[in-house]
Amino acid sequence: HLGHEFLTDVLELSFEGLLASRATYEVLLSVLYALLEGASETLGIRRQDLDGTLYRHNIDLPPNLVLFDNVPGGAGHVRRIADEMEDVFLTAWKRVDRCECGEETSCYECLRNFRNQYYHDQLKRGLARDFLHSLLRSAGIPLNSEV
Repeated sequence: HLGHEFLTDVLELSFEGLLASRATYEVLLSVLYALLEGASETLGIRRQDLDGTLYRHNIDLPPNLVLFDNVPGGAGHVRRIADEMEDVFLTAWKRVDRCECGEETSCYECLRNFRNQYYHDQLKRGLARDFLHSLLRSAGIPLNSEV
């Protein structure tokens, strides 16, 4: 009676190499919410239909990002995210890059929403921006300032 079984679609993302060495819990939590906001914006998905969490398979490795459809049975949103990954990551980076709040914090224009208010003090726009910037550059994806 303490749990609830909820079948839905899931996308799990993990990072290796130099990115993984910089992937602290705070960084990945900020990146998670940047990606959720970026996916919502890019793909026209209602934000409340997407959610995510961090999941650690091994204590010695950084946690993985787990994105899931917040709709019973799944709606195919995370499958669309996987198919449009480059655009989602780019939009997520632009969102945290263009926001005018402080780098060491976040706001409702970049990372915060009502549902993640428990984590507001841990969400840092600058951490998400820098991580996503490194990820996009290592993947060879041109950023607007570099085109």
